[in-house]
Amino acid sequence: MDLGLYNLKYPARKLIAGVLPQLEDTDPNHISYVMIPVGLLIAACYWVGAQGQAWMYLLTIPLIFLRMFLGTLDGLVATHYGKGSKKGEIVNRLAPELCDAFTMVALALARPEWTTAGILALAATWLITFAGLVGATAGLPTQSVGPAGQTDRLATLQVVSLLAFLQETRHWSVDVFALFLWWVALGGAVTVALRLQRNLRAAAQSP
Repeated sequence: MDLGLYNLKYPARKLIAGVLPQLEDTDPNHISYVMIPVGLLIAACYWVGAQGQAWMYLLTIPLIFLRMFLGTLDGLVATHYGKGSKKGEIVNRLAPELCDAFTMVALALARPEWTTAGILALAATWLITFAGLVGATAGLPTQSVGPAGQTDRLATLQVVSLLAFLQETRHWSVDVFALFLWWVALGGAVTVALRLQRNLRAAAQSP
């Protein structure tokens, strides 16, 4: 059984399909581009929140929902209206990766005690993507298995954002963002190993 929440995108697509009639004339790449300023806003909220404005953490929760919505909607519009393209495939991948980088860099630099884990988490997010896509060079399918995939990280980050607000306002002793970053780093290593294993197995079975 695959680990990870990636496959939840399929029921999510059914839930948001109702907006498709209003987007017939929309370029799906434009939807992807909108994700980038949303990602910058999320990163800014984490940076400001870490400087003593804990209420900013709460703003990231709906912003992450918006990012996930846009990340599903662009592909849905492209598929539904036959607007897929090579450029679209690149933009569709690039936008969320930039958003991930913004978030990890903001957290890594926000506080000295988060820097080491943040840098490792940033490296892990890149390696996770690489491990998922490397099989494409041999014509193999993308791999999305693993406990620290992009969808899993975003869902966890929403919970962590709420807990971080409570931590700051109720003076809890547990540093939830440090735990999150170490989970991304260590869980990312597991995710990379699983995806590489899947790719190698698929390559061995390919004619």
